[in-house]
Amino acid sequence: MQVETVITGGKVVTSDGVLEADVAIKEGRIAGVLPPGLIQPEEAGEVVDASGLHVFPGVVEPHAHIALSGPEEWQSETAAAARGGVTSVINYVMGSDSYFTLVPREREGADRYSLIDYALHVVPCTQQHLDELDRYVSELGITSFKFFTSFRGEEGSYLGIAGTDDGHLLRYMQAVAKHPGAIANVHPENIEVVWKLREQVQAEGQEGLPAWNASRPDYVEAEAAYRTAFYARVAGASLYAVHTSSAHALNELMRAREISASEATPVYIETCTHYLTHDEDSEIGVLGKVNPPLRSAADSAALWDAVLDGTIDTIGSDHAARKRSVKETSIWKSPNGIPGIPCSLTVLLSEGVHKRGMSLERVADLIAKNPARIFGLPNKGYIAAGADADLALVDLDREQKVDASTWGSISEFNLYEGWTMKGWPVATIARGKFVYRDEQIVGEPGSGRFISRAPVEAAA
Repeated sequence: MQVETVITGGKVVTSDGVLEADVAIKEGRIAGVLPPGLIQPEEAGEVVDASGLHVFPGVVEPHAHIALSGPEEWQSETAAAARGGVTSVINYVMGSDSYFTLVPREREGADRYSLIDYALHVVPCTQQHLDELDRYVSELGITSFKFFTSFRGEEGSYLGIAGTDDGHLLRYMQAVAKHPGAIANVHPENIEVVWKLREQVQAEGQEGLPAWNASRPDYVEAEAAYRTAFYARVAGASLYAVHTSSAHALNELMRAREISASEATPVYIETCTHYLTHDEDSEIGVLGKVNPPLRSAADSAALWDAVLDGTIDTIGSDHAARKRSVKETSIWKSPNGIPGIPCSLTVLLSEGVHKRGMSLERVADLIAKNPARIFGLPNKGYIAAGADADLALVDLDREQKVDASTWGSISEFNLYEGWTMKGWPVATIARGKFVYRDEQIVGEPGSGRFISRAPVEAAA
């Protein structure tokens, strides 16, 4: 077999086990996962020695907010992502204009700057969006849609998002349900309760992450999770609960999953690395302001249990490249959002595998196979013949202290500064080409491709 690249000597991580195998790459795809030494050096354009390393499927990031400050973020933040083993990202596009206007604008920036492949979610927050949703699927190649229960009144105006209500929620679920394989993503928080609690907490002069948590407590997330799962079931839509942050919300989603299982309406559950590793008492302080808030240590422990036992389906980052200079102010004025896109793989290796005994196969499922399967990326998330050659070469034993420059985001901070983490990607390959190698970004801006997704019938 003549191939362009063969990766030899590494241990290949799949959902079914860890294999001693060579990975052959040809024309951007995996040509085979083969017994060691089957391909001779003269049959490969390049032989990559991965001795002592594990070969993981490239990370599929299901939840990011890139380009909040401009399209150039696609370059800095996908470079940061590549340092963390990420080879594809699904980014949120949000606004009240038609997505026939907003999506081409987003793609123009991503096509110019992104170093990795990308797909898009959109947020249908107007009647026009719902009227056009069928065409978003058929013409824009988008099959996942997000609803913010927290964006009522003027809450979403800073992102250009119109306020909605429960009537819109039901119509949204019905519109998504028309397309088998489409996913209704939901950010669950009851903002009307938050408004009253926030007044009370501010009047008491509370500050910091505990105050933010008190103003948006776990039960406002849990109630909205129950409500959106109920309407998803009524409409027959598949539900994806983003950034689950609390044991209370997790329990409601697990109950909804049990009910929905008999009606063939899946309920998928995502959490984020920051909810696993940080809580309201973390020293990170206001830099950790995010919605939903960082919770209690008990919530983090409950989420870890759900990660380890298979309850949670995916790990997202909810990445937003907010800069330290604008974050460091009062908790009530600091913008929401933290950088997280490069962190998932290293966090799961260090905190999950090394500290909690998580299997490598489970890591691969959480960060690659499951998000690719749920969101309809058929060539992503696994290592087998025919898949895109998206790979992360990982040194499980490497220990490194994190500082603000570790991953290179424009945020100028990350939540893990000062932590010593064990288990790091040392190279990232996207569609057969190195993007990150020898501590350097070697990929070219604009090399990432848009992933157009199709409904289930068309994909089949």
